[in-house]
This record gives sequence, C-alpha cells and structure tokens, in this order.
Amino acid sequence: MSFVAGVVAAALGFVIAQRQAQPPPDPHVVEAVVPSKILGLSRDVIVSLPDDYQREATRRYSVLYVLDGSSHTDHTAESARLLARLGVIPDVIVVGLPSSDENRSLDYTPPYMRIDADSKNSPAGQADRFLRFLESELIPFVDQRYRTTSTRMLAGSSRGGLFVVYSLLEKPDLFRARFAFSPALWRDDQRVVKELAQARVNGPTFLYLSLGDAENPKMTAAFRNAVATLRTSAPAALRWRVDITRGANHGNNAALSTPVALYAYYQGSR
Repeated sequence: MSFVAGVVAAALGFVIAQRQAQPPPDPHVVEAVVPSKILGLSRDVIVSLPDDYQREATRRYSVLYVLDGSSHTDHTAESARLLARLGVIPDVIVVGLPSSDENRSLDYTPPYMRIDADSKNSPAGQADRFLRFLESELIPFVDQRYRTTSTRMLAGSSRGGLFVVYSLLEKPDLFRARFAFSPALWRDDQRVVKELAQARVNGPTFLYLSLGDAENPKMTAAFRNAVATLRTSAPAALRWRVDITRGANHGNNAALSTPVALYAYYQGSR
C-alpha cells in the first residue's frame, strides 16, 4: 500500500470510528423551546415521534407527557414504541420535560407544602403554577405543532409522581391517564393520600400507581395507605391499578413500570 493510500485508509477508518461512537441524531426526536409567561422563563421539551409519523401524514396521535424528561423520556419512548410494534397499544407521541434541581422542587411540590419538608423556612411549592403552564402553554404548543388527539397522559416519578396525583385532584379532566411511579405521597403527613378520598372525577380517568419492593418504609407506608383509600373511596369514574414491582428500587421503578402502565391503560380502554 502506498503512503497516500495508507493515509486515506486511516482517515476513512477514523471517520467510521467516529460515526460508530457518535450515532447520527434520531430523526424521530425533536428538541424545542417553549416560552412561558406563566413561569417567567422558557422550558426545553423533547418530542419523540412514532416510527410512522412522517409516513402517515393524516394520522393523529395521543400524547404522553413525561416529567423529569432528561431521565425518563428515552425509556418511556422505547417502551411505547415496542408496545406499538407488538400491537398492544397504538402509537403515541412522547413529550419529555427536562427539569433542573431548582425548578423541579418548585414545579412538582403542591402549594400547600414546603419544598424542603424538614425546614420551616423553606418556600412553598408552586405546582399550581406549573399545572397552569401545562394546561395553558405547553399542551397548546404541542397541539399546534403536531397531529394530536384529545387523549393526553401524564407520567412522573418520585416528586414527579406526587405532582401527577396532585394534578388528578386539581384538574381531573386535563389528562385521560396518569402514571405515578414511586410517588412521594409521604409528604406533609400524607396529605395528598387523605385528599384522594375527596377526589372529584367527572369523566373516565385512569390512575396507575407503582412502587418498587426495595423502597424505604416511609414511601411504602404512604403507598399502602393510598391503595387502601382507593379501595374504599375511589370515584366511580376513576379506573385504577396499583403494582409492587419486584426487584425494583426508587431509581429504576419508573423504567420497569412504564410498559406495564401503558399496557394496563390501553387494554382496559378497549
């Protein structure tokens, strides 16, 4: 091999290695920025479109909104895509909402709770403001840019799961299904658990709760009390399911539970 040919071969090898190390962007994933007057800042979103979105030019899709989008968008979209390929759920659009440590605490904590449960000087949560952002700014933003149906779902884990249950109490008709993984229902002496008994649900709504079997006693006690409340006081229009995920902890329960939650919602809706 000549010197020039060797250099060319080496260059090609380098390019191929770089492409293998850094795969091309996924054409089904779109990153966008949503300006918000309600929050007083712009929020990033990650939109994961179904495999056939570009081919099916007239088809409309349900939307699953995912809190803590940086951590949970990928596995949620993968689960949704696989279940759709198997034919057990329809294709859905997954919209992830990344959050920082600061806005996560504000956004996901109900306004009647302090962000830091152990500090009397901690500010109150602003979940009411964040819920207005979802309803008045984010959902219209997604509906205007993508072919959506009126079926919307919301998923969250830990404090995000607390927000998911809070949204059921405050805006039961905003989402058709809610998935709360390892929800922090222990906060403020389990106040949200107690309020479940007075939930007002007007139309068909689905609630899925799951907890890992390796989570701490405080989380587990609140979860079991929520299950007991649902068994005795769930509104007639609320369809619900609860699971203890074997082998799961607080860190991986959402990823393990997401396909179960989607399957449970869609199979029960047929």
